Amino acid sequence: MAQRWQCGQWTRKVAKQICLLCLVICISFALPLQAKTVTVAAGAWGGMTAADGSGLYFQVLREALSGSDIELKFRVTNWKRAKQMFYANRADLLIADYHSTGSRQFFPLWHLDMDPPVVLFSMRPLASVDKLQGKTVGWMLGYEFGQFLPVSVDGVEVSAEQFGFDMLEYGRLDAYISYEYNVPQALRSKLKRLQLAPAQALFPVFQNTFNGRQLAAEFDRGMQRLYQSGRLAQIYAEHYQQANFPAVQR
Repeated sequence: MAQRWQCGQWTRKVAKQICLLCLVICISFALPLQAKTVTVAAGAWGGMTAADGSGLYFQVLREALSGSDIELKFRVTNWKRAKQMFYANRADLLIADYHSTGSRQFFPLWHLDMDPPVVLFSMRPLASVDKLQGKTVGWMLGYEFGQFLPVSVDGVEVSAEQFGFDMLEYGRLDAYISYEYNVPQALRSKLKRLQLAPAQALFPVFQNTFNGRQLAAEFDRGMQRLYQSGRLAQIYAEHYQQANFPAVQR
């Protein structure tokens, strides 16, 4: 009798565990799967990146990664802070930078845009950039344009392009490094120019981790899909030619 009672107890216990397991399985199927959140850090560039998630670069990212179970979270700030976020591992993706070597970042095959030539502006003619040795030269916060100079200068970072050109005009800078499209209309005819770097491709930058490389591969597949379907040209519209995407499939 005792044996039969123990067997009954064991049977009821197993049945209860099976019921609980079935309940857990049913609940897990009923609950929607949560999308993986990917944090995107970006500089504030009008028309390309905006705090509300609008802008050309963000639209391209959304559509290129639309085949993945990914939710993009955009953090737009100045370029210096955006880079700090990425390299402090507080962002999964950085928009956007030149292709470079290094162990911390991973670059996809597809770029986002072409950065215009980097130009050195001055109020007086310069025979060469070597003449700037020890001089005061400015550029935007976080842009690190001093890397294009062959001599050591007293670098000054400014928070707005207008400030940089104002400082140049009033003699507080010996030269200012920027892009032609940033030059104020009133200064266009007064400035002297030396090109420091040609146009270069701008890439989204991913963390050099397994997940980062997987995300970069997903981005490349998405860009290939958009390119082959003609959707990429539609997204970029009048900006498509400047972006300089390949004329042949990758």
